[in-house]
Amino acid sequence: MYTKLVIVFILFQGLIFQIANAQNHQLIYEQLRKPKDAVYYHVPIGLCEDYPEETTTLEIIRNDMELLKRSGINLLRISFGWDGIEEEKDKYNWRFWDDYVRMAVDEYGITLIPYICYTPSWNSTGDTTNFWNHTPKDYEQFGEFVTDLVNRYKDRIKSWELWNEPDIKAYWSGTAEELAKLVKIGAAAVRKADSSAIVVCPGLAGHTEFTLALFKDYGISPYVDVVNIHNYYETWNPSPIESVVPYVNTIAQIIKQYGNNQSLWMAEVGYSTFRRDGYVSDWSSAYYDYEHTPEFQAVQLIRTLTLLLSTEKLAAIAWYEIKDLPPEDEVIGDVNNRHLGVAYVDYKPKPAEKALSFFNKLFAQKNRCIDKQVTVNRTNDSDSEIHSFENEDGSVIVAGWLKTKIDGKRGEDKSGKVKDARKETIELTLPKKLTGKATLYDELGNASEFKSITRQTNATTLKEVTLIGGEIAIIKILK
Repeated sequence: MYTKLVIVFILFQGLIFQIANAQNHQLIYEQLRKPKDAVYYHVPIGLCEDYPEETTTLEIIRNDMELLKRSGINLLRISFGWDGIEEEKDKYNWRFWDDYVRMAVDEYGITLIPYICYTPSWNSTGDTTNFWNHTPKDYEQFGEFVTDLVNRYKDRIKSWELWNEPDIKAYWSGTAEELAKLVKIGAAAVRKADSSAIVVCPGLAGHTEFTLALFKDYGISPYVDVVNIHNYYETWNPSPIESVVPYVNTIAQIIKQYGNNQSLWMAEVGYSTFRRDGYVSDWSSAYYDYEHTPEFQAVQLIRTLTLLLSTEKLAAIAWYEIKDLPPEDEVIGDVNNRHLGVAYVDYKPKPAEKALSFFNKLFAQKNRCIDKQVTVNRTNDSDSEIHSFENEDGSVIVAGWLKTKIDGKRGEDKSGKVKDARKETIELTLPKKLTGKATLYDELGNASEFKSITRQTNATTLKEVTLIGGEIAIIKILK
């Protein structure tokens, strides 16, 4: 009798744990949609990972979860493969994903934001060797799959993204009009299965005219709650990372003009640690010796996240990805796909893992960007980029760096071995008196006291802020 009572008690505890997890997840999912009139907002920042069923083991999954745990990350973008789960019409193989979702959500408390793709061979307009990225023969079959998928996991997952990077042919052979048709069918299926779920427009690879067509020409707005965009500037795009701000603003303007206040995510963004001398990819190259090194990936991560927060347009961000890929794994695209992780293949942390954890702690509060209220004194030819944020508790965070990629300021050297000798000293005046301690951080959270500060009646001035090429300076001043 005693043994039975113990078993019942253990089962009851497990049920309570699952219910508590579900409640916590519902709260997290609601936080992934930014309120229209929010003055202060906390942007959740997570990671991404893909899990090919044929090569992923439970050990790999658990190692990933442990990395998330040690890094303090509880938001993860993954993919559910239509082509892998329904390899034959109406015959589903859920075993891998049942185990995965149970471990990620129930054991580790991870909030999953999955995308759904690609086309199975039996329903593809492509051939037997190139089927997965082609349009379906029968679009309604996508709706049937989405219905079954959402019904199966709706107690644990409340966000569903309908395809991935359809603006490039590598992932979608069709047009924007055909993609809109797919999304509308998928969205109806999600809402039929779970009216409380978030429907996410497929992550955009950068071609903003594709999103414009979806909203302006093909009426996608009533069907989606979130628009997701992706970015790999300075890896697969020649533009400097500072260009991410106008990119975000362009999509936000499309939503404002043709949408219905959809939230905006950048749930895939990254920077690789691959380079061969000055060569990075067919679109990007390294000039300075530190570019695309593990050490600079950490700097670039902090810079990128800072730029994204400064737009005040994003409701969530996810960095790609957890770990580097083994050399034997097949990848879509070039070798950079193997070197995007914040950890190495063996889970040894790169500096970027520590940088991501530090950034999440630094920006743990709700905050707002106060760039327009801050006066920055610098030379006319300055390479500096400065952004300032006020936390809800009144403290202020300032982040600054010298831009690495500037048109007309990089020489013709193609070796990627140029030493960056640039150094600038700037001065900032914040629009309020701050009486607390000022701390200077690097990208890894290493701290020292910042002493060059004066406090006026209605202002605080940071003097002699030193910016060095290839580095970042972060100063937090307590209220």
